[in-house]
Amino acid sequence: MNIWQERLSLLKYKGGLKAALFWLIKILGRIEIHFFYAIDLTRQQYPISQAFGESPERDTFHFLSLNTAQDLIMCPYELIEQINLQSGRSVSRLIHEDAGVYALIQQKQVVSQTNIDHSTIIQVDSPAALDIHLHPGDVFLGYLYTYPDYRGKGAAAALLRKVGKATQNRGYSRIVTHIRSTNVASLNTFKKCGWSSIGWIVTSVRGRLLLTGHLSRIGITISPTKQIKH
Repeated sequence: MNIWQERLSLLKYKGGLKAALFWLIKILGRIEIHFFYAIDLTRQQYPISQAFGESPERDTFHFLSLNTAQDLIMCPYELIEQINLQSGRSVSRLIHEDAGVYALIQQKQVVSQTNIDHSTIIQVDSPAALDIHLHPGDVFLGYLYTYPDYRGKGAAAALLRKVGKATQNRGYSRIVTHIRSTNVASLNTFKKCGWSSIGWIVTSVRGRLLLTGHLSRIGITISPTKQIKH
């Protein structure tokens, strides 16, 4: 499948036409558009029956929460190694930097995973090197990844709901994330789980911040990164 066929395949998904248009904007205008989404945890209820839905297959997933050095010690080494492959920074480093790592596990296989950063200033390198200054009570959801064998089975949605409940229990009021405008699968998953659009940013394809929209109204500011974490 060539790149044009791949992008045209977006049309079969809900919201695919809009995603295809954003892809054309990227190609013709040399810009990237990312949407910021958030979920207000103060308005959410997470009944047990909602955690994994009604699918027996999803009921076999085990929720893994790693927030402390003790959690890391108690977790099997092979799972940590799998999570490290898709976590950006290592799990131990993320925990050291005040982030939590969450995953769904089936037997000894990681199904889906994500990171929650509790810092007040979040540094990202995609779509550009940016500092995201959050509102008090906010946390930031990093890269959400589901392994290919488990895609289309509701794993990502199940993980988002479990992470929402765990974050709510830790006393935070909102989770924020950013999603590429062409990533229709992620956009649909977050919407399905009750997340809503709160703003957007525009960057050049070379990684320069050009515009932001609506974010400052809700206490979030974006600026080019001044110092990268090491």
